[in-house]
Amino acid sequence: MNNKKIGTDFEHEVCEMFARKGYWVHFIVPDARGAQPFDIIAVKDGNAVAIDCKTCVADTFNISRLEDNQKMAFEKWLKCGNSMPMVIVKHKNKLYVLPYDELKFRKSIKLEDK
Repeated sequence: MNNKKIGTDFEHEVCEMFARKGYWVHFIVPDARGAQPFDIIAVKDGNAVAIDCKTCVADTFNISRLEDNQKMAFEKWLKCGNSMPMVIVKHKNKLYVLPYDELKFRKSIKLEDK
């Protein structure tokens, strides 16, 4: 299975997970260039969450995996008064929820420490 398929499958897995918890979930389809600000918007009880999904084979998530347009979208999301965006990382079939504010000033995060 190629990396794009693995990533897309994981994005749909996260959508289903939030939907089962009662969220309205919208998967943001990439544009013709393959760009998107982040992967998912999930809303429940008036609270919207911006989510980007990443799979990781290493035990460390490198912040460089977030593209500049994703960082800019997360910053704009926060400036508009929304909740903290998150990156959900899948490593060895375990999910790690990394709030954006923990990521933006670091180069990497050891997943097992989370």
